Amino acid sequence: MRWSHIEHMIGNCLKALLDLSMEDAVVMVFSLSTEQRLQRLSQLAKTKTLNTEAEKALSELVDIMKGLQIVRNDTIHGIMAEGSSGQILHNRSKQRQITKEQVFSCEELTNYAAHAVLSLRYALGLKDSPGDRHPLPERPEIPAFLQKSIPSRKK
Repeated sequence: MRWSHIEHMIGNCLKALLDLSMEDAVVMVFSLSTEQRLQRLSQLAKTKTLNTEAEKALSELVDIMKGLQIVRNDTIHGIMAEGSSGQILHNRSKQRQITKEQVFSCEELTNYAAHAVLSLRYALGLKDSPGDRHPLPERPEIPAFLQKSIPSRKK
């Protein structure tokens, strides 16, 4: 459920950055995949002036989502099977597998992604509450199996 909320909020950030109406955003933003939304946000960040909070939150969100998208896709598209290390989810189309323990080890990282997207949305400005902020918390430890997918934090 949190993954859906995170993905929806990423769409809201793109909608806000493009200053689209909800009707236009349904056509232009919400039909895009999460990866496409993040790519568009990153491309727009190069052409628009973002405040420091928005830049930091977007950078963190893009980096963290590289790993979380793998977990999300393998969990959603995986077939439950018994592996040598217990129960696994096997994603046949990607020829990847993930253990239940690995999925559950991403709890803090998933929460952090939710905070990062909220931080970005607030940093982009809210019409009803201009100036409100949602500070980005400290980045949690990255689970070992995702450390190759998620870059080290930029200082």
